[in-house]
Amino acid sequence: MIPDNKKDSIVYNRLYQYGIADAFVGGLYKGTLSLKDLKSKGNFGLGAPDMLDGELTIMDGKVYQTKATGITVEPEDGFKTALSFVTFFSPETTLFIEKKADRASVLQQISKKLLNKNSIYAVKVTGKFNLVKTRAFPPVENEPFPTLTSIFDKQKIFEFTHTEGVMIGYYIPEYLNGINVKDFHFHFLSTDRKQGGHILDFIGENLKIELAELDGFELEIPKDKDFQNFQFNTKDNEALKRVEQGK
Repeated sequence: MIPDNKKDSIVYNRLYQYGIADAFVGGLYKGTLSLKDLKSKGNFGLGAPDMLDGELTIMDGKVYQTKATGITVEPEDGFKTALSFVTFFSPETTLFIEKKADRASVLQQISKKLLNKNSIYAVKVTGKFNLVKTRAFPPVENEPFPTLTSIFDKQKIFEFTHTEGVMIGYYIPEYLNGINVKDFHFHFLSTDRKQGGHILDFIGENLKIELAELDGFELEIPKDKDFQNFQFNTKDNEALKRVEQGK
């Protein structure tokens, strides 16, 4: 929760991002931002733990780490993250889905409420889940670190049935893909805070869905040597190049 004496200085529904998704997927797993600093930027969101070992879910100002072992813990403020997306969440639109619905059906109904398809949205889904399928990557130790796509065979898959909890996530438009992760991206956290992870699939019912259109985007770029020396893939835009060169 946010103390009353700090609420006046908070900017709600503005995305703060630390790190670049393409660099993280490319193997930059070392955490360089403390959770204490992350919490000052938002109370709702997603993240990646230092040296991987699972997933981070930020809810109500607390950070939860679901490890590759399947346990979920609340790390100390000194723990670090390599990539995170947070906001101070203030929902603007609420809808309900009472009947049992799978992932595709729920996302379709949410999409109908996203009136501006090139905006960023924070999405919170609370309710009962007949099934939640999540994953968590194991920790990495030795450099050079493997790319994330090369260790899919090592990710741990969890299936939770007949549970209650919350899905925390975002809708990210196409033009931010690579900087962030386009489309819907959710992490799960059970009501008892024992189950979690990156959501791969789900079936839910009696769902309360809260949406907030985010009105801004702040990107903080890591200053460490690994990030500054990382070789990003070239992304040419011929139209922009012609405009810049005037021909």
